[in-house]
Amino acid sequence: MFYVVMILSLILDLILLYLHIFHYHFSFQYIPEFFALFGLFGCMLLILIAKGLGYFIVTDENYYDRRSRRQ
Repeated sequence: MFYVVMILSLILDLILLYLHIFHYHFSFQYIPEFFALFGLFGCMLLILIAKGLGYFIVTDENYYDRRSRRQ
């Protein structure tokens, strides 16, 4: 069902683009499937940023145990 809806959405986007239903402000928005690709690459970029931040904010597995023993 997901793939059917996705394909219908892409076809509808192409039809509306070539019928000039929408009037965009920038020329790059007329690239076919621009918004689908923008969403895909934006999501991938956010995932990579989150994974990169994970290396900086990761703590040791026994972080809280060591802290409670010192007190």
